[in-house]
Amino acid sequence: MSHEENQGSHFGDQPGDETLVRWRAWPCESCSGGTTALGFFFRGAGAGTEVSDLGRNEKIDRLKGLQASRLVEWVKGCPHTEWSNLSLPRLAEGSEHLVLFEDKSVLDAAHLQANEVVKITRLGTYGDYYEIAEGRISQFDSTPAEYLLRLRWWEKLFSTAPRPLGITETGQIVSRQTFISGTQPVQAEVDRFLEDAGLESVRRSCWLWKKQDEGSQFDVWVGDARADNFVLTQSGIVPIDLRIWLVPFVTQP
Repeated sequence: MSHEENQGSHFGDQPGDETLVRWRAWPCESCSGGTTALGFFFRGAGAGTEVSDLGRNEKIDRLKGLQASRLVEWVKGCPHTEWSNLSLPRLAEGSEHLVLFEDKSVLDAAHLQANEVVKITRLGTYGDYYEIAEGRISQFDSTPAEYLLRLRWWEKLFSTAPRPLGITETGQIVSRQTFISGTQPVQAEVDRFLEDAGLESVRRSCWLWKKQDEGSQFDVWVGDARADNFVLTQSGIVPIDLRIWLVPFVTQP
């Protein structure tokens, strides 16, 4: 499934170009009542609301737009924050994120520290997930709520997840992540790392793994666990980009 890419004037054309992003932080603790962006959805904002009698992909597209709009309206409702411009050199980009790099100073307004990267989702893109039916893998787009849930599980499993900071006027989620220095491991090392973390392969050749969420009716699935999404550091292997989602598991009779 292809993803819409942001080719607008806010983004530079080559790595190293200065990139200007207009964004706003999540509401302050007073206005949010201590609710996170993910909690905002699951406390009444309708993260999984059925929007129409359309097909599955059409429903997902509608939900992506609706949820992004709700997040933008949520941040607008806080009078203690304001829209601000963030300009940083571009480090890299992929099908899902634009990655900006700050290596010199603390940017107080953006809550950034030295040696961190800023990740911005592409316009209309919040990752994807997979399902297996009759031996075949199907891919579907994730919604903003599912993207935020992915970051929550990433942190729970590996403690290296990006921290979501806010959102752009066009619904792109802005997060920060520690810049990890090291080399690329080989796939066998990544597979051992995942096994040591308590995961089991669903389809190793497709880089698809899972782990049961104890006490619930879900498995946590981890996708795109390829070697080039990990870094081998002096302290061990660190994941830098993963797909993570929940799948109801079926109890065997």
